[in-house]
Amino acid sequence: MRAGQVFCTDFALAQKEPLAGTGAMAERHLFIRWPKGKWRRPRYESAGMDAALQQAIHQSYGPGRYVGLLESDGQPDLQLVSFPDGRTALPSSQQEAAELIRAWAGGTALEGPALPRPVILCCTDAKVNACCALYGFPIYKALREQAGGFGFDVMQCTHFGGCHFAPSLIVMPQRSRYGRLTPADIPAFLASIAAGDYYLPAFKGRPDLSEIDQCVEIAAAQWADARGYRQRDIRLLGPALDTPTGATAHAQAGPARLRVELQQQSFHVHGTCRSVAEDDGKIVLRWVVTSIAETTELGPA
Repeated sequence: MRAGQVFCTDFALAQKEPLAGTGAMAERHLFIRWPKGKWRRPRYESAGMDAALQQAIHQSYGPGRYVGLLESDGQPDLQLVSFPDGRTALPSSQQEAAELIRAWAGGTALEGPALPRPVILCCTDAKVNACCALYGFPIYKALREQAGGFGFDVMQCTHFGGCHFAPSLIVMPQRSRYGRLTPADIPAFLASIAAGDYYLPAFKGRPDLSEIDQCVEIAAAQWADARGYRQRDIRLLGPALDTPTGATAHAQAGPARLRVELQQQSFHVHGTCRSVAEDDGKIVLRWVVTSIAETTELGPA
């Protein structure tokens, strides 16, 4: 399968497209457990779903909301799992599931038992993109073998964006997005998130921050890590300010005040493997940190 094929993840790596700044995601997620062999594209047309369930899933997408599927993995088919609250529900029928999904979309929380542990969601959805299987499934297997010892459960799910940064992961309830992990990274990744830190080599950025602020915070955290300061002591000092060549921002890392310089750079992007094969992709502007240094400037208060 791989001979002669260019995968969108390989293309993004060749273009050196950065992960930092791509942490945006929905505020609320709802998943339906459904056998992976029945997943289809689009997901609301997966095999075995009746019209009411299909319609409820389709119509419950919206601003700040994501509705997807989880592999059953030994749990009951049709179970609903919501994040970041970590609540569950087990409908007795597809009709009841449709009603609960619509209620959730309207703001009503699931009322079943809470999940016992934090969860790592891993996209393995080959129906949407080949990279999610090629890169995602080996990571899912490695996580299944190791994550339990660090206090995490692991679930494989349908596409939630960022195919070209596969494998795509979300740690819940923290809502932390990661990409480009390898199986060799898994022990360090798990140790970092178990300690309450971000695994910076694969971290995309906090979803509640803008792209430019995600880039600044990650750069400051990397600077702090290299000098023995704690990630939790990183603080952004006001908004980034435009300059003739880009932008300047300030951050606090432990006792140090940092000046961070950024520029917008263009990248040739293929968001999916289909795009690599079928079209020319697109050019996007991304914020990139060009320098970071300790400073005596006060910067914004």
